[in-house]
Amino acid sequence: MCKRLVLIMFLALLAQPFLERCGAASGDLLTTDDVEKVTGVHGLKLVPKSSQMGAGGDLNFALEDDTLVLMATIQDSSTYEQWKGEEGFFHASVPGIGDEAFEGPSFGEFRYILVFRIGDKGACLTSFVNMAAGSNPFLSQEQLRELAKILVSRL
Repeated sequence: MCKRLVLIMFLALLAQPFLERCGAASGDLLTTDDVEKVTGVHGLKLVPKSSQMGAGGDLNFALEDDTLVLMATIQDSSTYEQWKGEEGFFHASVPGIGDEAFEGPSFGEFRYILVFRIGDKGACLTSFVNMAAGSNPFLSQEQLRELAKILVSRL
């Protein structure tokens, strides 16, 4: 359990240089209603970037108690290739989302990252770990893919 949390924090730190180059995203690209509908988790709110540990995305979705559930980062297409080349990020290509997409990470039991590119834009969706439910990700890869399709339609 603790090992998984350390791993998530490591990946967040590894991604930080790429995240800092990205502009702020609009809450209209992916809303709390979208995330609630796909996940069945209700009472979500957006928390500002860098307002708490782990909230490094352009859009950070959290429970009422500030437990982070999902982080969405909007990036340029060149960052997509950099992420794909980072050791540990790429696990497998994912068809049917944008121009190209992949899931990750390449290690561990869960695939809680989905990165995709469409035109000159790219995005990364990252599910946080639900410590109250056996340290599984809040979102499945299927839920991340559904949210990615919504995001692709709005980019």
